[in-house]
Amino acid sequence: MRISLVGPKWNQMVNSYPPLGLAYLAAMAEQDGHEVRIHDFGLYPHRSVEEDVQEIVDFKPDLVAFTSMTTSYHNVEQTAALVKEALGVPIVIGGPHATSLPEYTLQNPNIDFLVYGEGEYIWCDFLRAFSAGDDRWDRILGLWYKEDGRVVNGGRRPPITDLDALPFPSRHLFDLEKYPLYAPDGKLMITVLSSRGCPYACSFCFKGIVGRSYHQRSPENIVAELRQVIDRYGVRNFYFIDDLFTIDVRRLNALLDYFIEQNLDIRWRCLARVDRVTPELLEKMYRAGCRQIHYGIESGNPEILKATAKHIDLDQVRQAVKWTEEAGIRAKGYFILGLPGDTLETMEQTIEFAASLDLSEAMFSIATPFPGTRLWDELVRKNPGLVYTADFTRSYYYNSYESEIAPFLNVSAVSDEELSVMAIKARRRFQEAKEKRKFIKYFGPRWGEVMWRLSKVKPVHAAARAILNLGLFPRFRQLQPRREAEAWVSA
Repeated sequence: MRISLVGPKWNQMVNSYPPLGLAYLAAMAEQDGHEVRIHDFGLYPHRSVEEDVQEIVDFKPDLVAFTSMTTSYHNVEQTAALVKEALGVPIVIGGPHATSLPEYTLQNPNIDFLVYGEGEYIWCDFLRAFSAGDDRWDRILGLWYKEDGRVVNGGRRPPITDLDALPFPSRHLFDLEKYPLYAPDGKLMITVLSSRGCPYACSFCFKGIVGRSYHQRSPENIVAELRQVIDRYGVRNFYFIDDLFTIDVRRLNALLDYFIEQNLDIRWRCLARVDRVTPELLEKMYRAGCRQIHYGIESGNPEILKATAKHIDLDQVRQAVKWTEEAGIRAKGYFILGLPGDTLETMEQTIEFAASLDLSEAMFSIATPFPGTRLWDELVRKNPGLVYTADFTRSYYYNSYESEIAPFLNVSAVSDEELSVMAIKARRRFQEAKEKRKFIKYFGPRWGEVMWRLSKVKPVHAAARAILNLGLFPRFRQLQPRREAEAWVSA
């Protein structure tokens, strides 16, 4: 059987890295002998829907399956309608949007089946039944469908506890070079998932796929996948996209020890919490190849931060960032502007807090209440008539910093215009503070301040950058071996 797996586009943004969820589903299907193609339309945000559909039609699939975030579901509706018209084949949907709004999603006349929650085994059972002509769908736990025009609730299947039993993702179905995910040296980076789930309940985060459960792969299984990628693609840069790579410290230590023992010669980055790292752990992470950690910091105002249920404080943030940089690992911070209760003053505190931290990067998002999150539930309680609409295609929660954007479903205490301006200001203020830190770090406190001010004059600016890049100052020379070949002065 021929199967098309579709990753829809999200408005104007290019997909940063391959949709691993589809690659896992593809691997399950290929194990059973099916021919699979992944159509990641997120790589072509400016291509017409008709062109996307033609790509599917040309493959002549017997079955088409979509994944979808809420932000991209409108594109799924458009694409599914044209696919159904052209091919008339069954259409399946899964992913966060389908799981958060299953009954609404199945009301679409072009969608026939819905995979609820974690999908691999539901998908596998469905394919086997479909191939055999067995339409007793009620026997497949987690599969929702329509019968005589009504939605049949297929329930929720328990989370997959043995992740080692899953096949490795079918990365051969991606054109990996097209994804703009690179290491600092410009070499290709590939995403890996070493665990699933997160036990925390942050107000802005969607937990629908695996709930608050947490399951992990064994060190041996993870390394086997890394070796497969190294052997097939020659890639040694990895991004572990687990919700929280450092949540289980005992497991993490075992994994790091195995990385070191196996002498993998890899470089990697991950996501972590500021309250789940120590200097000793970070030092070991560096020795195991870690070169960047992404921390969810969210807000620089203690009360706003507390309201997110993140359960961290600002001192823990300062401490973790300091320890991370001292270990030779770059720290990236994620911040959210426009959270409930946010005012111009509290957002100013967040911006200044970000600027005060020794972060290599900072990302400022705009709070957006997506279905399935506590933010959404609270918004619906205040506005009982609120429902999902196609307007979610405008929900740019990530700010490109190149132009002002209109917040979607603003939950803060400021206007849309004020929030948009603050998002632009945040990036500029952080970049200014980051550059000043570099001058102070490399020239010393006294001369760094002087050189930073002089750098605002263009000829001096160019000369200072040249000096920093050449590493003529002792402090910079000491840092270079630890930081490897990264260019620490931006072009």
